[in-house]
Parts: sequence; C-alpha cells; structure tokens
Amino acid sequence: MKVYVFGNGNINFGDFICYYEAHLRNLVAKIGTHFIVCDFRGVDTLTMELLKSETENVSIYHIGDKPRYIPDRFKTKVSQWEFVGGFKTDLERDSAAIENCTHFLALDFNSDEVRKSGTKKNIEKCLVLGKINIR
Repeated sequence: MKVYVFGNGNINFGDFICYYEAHLRNLVAKIGTHFIVCDFRGVDTLTMELLKSETENVSIYHIGDKPRYIPDRFKTKVSQWEFVGGFKTDLERDSAAIENCTHFLALDFNSDEVRKSGTKKNIEKCLVLGKINIR
C-alpha cells in the first residue's frame, strides 16, 4: 500500500491531530505501508514531523534540487527516507505522487462555490484514477 498524504497548507495543528493523526498511526502499524508526502507547509510538514521517528517507509516529492523542508535526521528515520526531486511545478510534483500511490489520505476545508483548492483538485484526480480513500 502506497499512501499519498496531502491537504491544505493552512491547516492548524489541532485540526491536523483531529483529522490525520489516528489515520497515520493506524497506517504506520500496518506492515508494508509506504507514505508519499510532498514538501509544502501545513499537512505536508506536520505529516513529516509525525512520521520522522515512526517509519523509514517515506518518499518526499519536491520541486527542484532539494526539498523546502526536511525534518531533523539526528536519531530519526529520516536518513532512510527517499527524496524524489527535480519537479518544475507543484502540479508536476503532485501528479507524480498521485500516479505512484495506491491510496490517499486527504481533507479539504478551503474550497467553496467560488474557489477550488489544489487539495480538492488532487482529491478529485485520485478518485478519477481509482485511488482508494483512507477516510
């Protein structure tokens, strides 16, 4: 199982704990779970912080030569993570993550009738491609 974890950049810590933590901890406990995370703020960085001491089964997808954010490697599992870079845009990076996942964990609270967030667009792409929603 390859789980792409994503969401809004402006999520607060309490909402992350409420909507993501239990799912992530359950997934870590399952043998063979691999996480795909991008390097944007919000859900991405909070997910990295939660996973850094829990699992070596993480791929970080990033734009350019190096990620915008990397958790501390000292006495963590981050040194065993895979970093996949060279993407030119968020769209290119997100499309690769979606292509390579089998499941996804995401929540969008920014979209409304006027604006569709990037998170909402990625959820829709995952569903169209038959990716399994963890929620």
